[in-house]
Amino acid sequence: MSGILGLHHVTAIASDPQRNLDFYAGVLGLRLVKRTVNFDDPQTYHFYYADEVGTPGSIMTFFPWPGARQGRAGAGQVAIASFSILPGALGFWVERLLRHGVEYQQPIKRGSGQHVEQVIAFRDHDGLMLELVASAGAEARPAWGGAPGITKDEAIHGLHGVTLWIDRAERTERVLVDTLGFRALREEGTTHRFTIGDGLPGTIVDVRAVGGFGVGAGGAGTVHHVAFALEDDRAEVALRERVLEAGLSPTPVIDRNYFHSVYFREPGHVLFELATVPPGFAIDEPVEHLGERLMLPSQYEPQRPEIESVLPRIHLPVSRSAATTFAEVTGPEDVSGEALGFIHRYIPPSAEGELAGGTTLLLLHGTGGDEEDLLPLGRALLPGAGMLSPRGKVLERGAPRFFRRLAEGVFDQEDLLHRTNELARFISAAVTTYELAPDGVVAVGFSNGANIAASLLLRTPGVLRGAVLLSPMLPFEPETLLDLHGAAVFIGAGRADPIAPPEQAERLADVLRRAGADVTLHWTPGAHGITKSEVDAAREWISQCLTAHCDRTESQPAAT
Repeated sequence: MSGILGLHHVTAIASDPQRNLDFYAGVLGLRLVKRTVNFDDPQTYHFYYADEVGTPGSIMTFFPWPGARQGRAGAGQVAIASFSILPGALGFWVERLLRHGVEYQQPIKRGSGQHVEQVIAFRDHDGLMLELVASAGAEARPAWGGAPGITKDEAIHGLHGVTLWIDRAERTERVLVDTLGFRALREEGTTHRFTIGDGLPGTIVDVRAVGGFGVGAGGAGTVHHVAFALEDDRAEVALRERVLEAGLSPTPVIDRNYFHSVYFREPGHVLFELATVPPGFAIDEPVEHLGERLMLPSQYEPQRPEIESVLPRIHLPVSRSAATTFAEVTGPEDVSGEALGFIHRYIPPSAEGELAGGTTLLLLHGTGGDEEDLLPLGRALLPGAGMLSPRGKVLERGAPRFFRRLAEGVFDQEDLLHRTNELARFISAAVTTYELAPDGVVAVGFSNGANIAASLLLRTPGVLRGAVLLSPMLPFEPETLLDLHGAAVFIGAGRADPIAPPEQAERLADVLRRAGADVTLHWTPGAHGITKSEVDAAREWISQCLTAHCDRTESQPAAT
């Protein structure tokens, strides 16, 4: 007996830390049980996702390197990490992935008899290959029931297994069986399945022979290593001796704070780790607060100020304090860390954002855009400001919008009212969740996004501090003008715009002014689009009108 209990964790490489958090803690509903740093590179985060307490076999970890080059899956890697779910949760996950815009393959059947599985294959934002594997054995593994919108029966029940891609698999398989104590379970094409212990999810290693695929390249979207769990230090040291006897080259035992590790490469070049079950993740923070603050190993604690200043600012996608708000906004069936009723991105303010004060830019895309579209515009308008960017929920021939239209320039007024109120509730929920300044939200909208921002101004005074409206129209004729004193609005419009005609911009400016808003109307000679002169003028307007009193003006483009 080797002493291996099953999988301990899988560690992969990511690029953007916040997107990684949004996906694994948000979409997949795993608990962030530890935020620490790479012990060999303390200017890089190390995130641990797992069940409630970080049970070995439930743990997926990441080194997120902003700007990391894209990796390439190939021979010599753990190519696929698989999560375990109950068979009854399969439909839930198909719907959830679809709702969050995650491309996936329709469920397929794998295996037979008592080993039959239903498998959904998909990838994360960095291209890492993942699976959700539905099998009856998942019930034996713990799950975390604390993710909003995901019940315990629907939640992920830890890791199911991993798939190794190996050029020539024979030597790798001998190490698994003769050295590590795995046993062969079945063969399916070029894939051989091995298991250990009780053979349930969390103990499975698939070895796929991929001769001719080419060697994999490490980088974002690839697995760094897979770790196997051992009961204690004694079992780890004994197995390390067996690895030595097999002619391999294990490292000495390394203290990783939460477990003790030994690393070695098997003959197919995959990096294996042996990891102890103790001490566990509650060694430096209580279970109820796991993952809420940055935990540093003792050797780096004196450098905490420097380390924290370098690490990108991040936020948990779901705040426990906002649970009531979530329920009021969307109902428990439509809540996720990425949603709050809308799929969205939130970018916290950065260190360079001192001039932004407490301003958060609410970015509202045009027809066919998404939550990524206006992020560059937000950075150009107010560098360092926080940015909140939702994706419109209405689809027009597959293109996201914020509200329906009956024809070009003809809006569905009933839907506009509904969607405006829905967006206002989203803003309120985001203010609570991300602890934003309630009077610091400034909308930046283009076309359809500008129109719903105008509707927000006219229908819900106080929700927005101001707005930058690019290529807007008057979304509706208000019967009663509400008080907009204190609100500042920049309108960028094109004299030759055929979609949002100039007279619409003029009419909108007039209505807003009569309601008491300070309005700047900037004209360009162009058509429907965002121009450099508009961006420059809007940036100057923001620097003046969001920090001091703004006079009502009308500007013309500079002569060329």
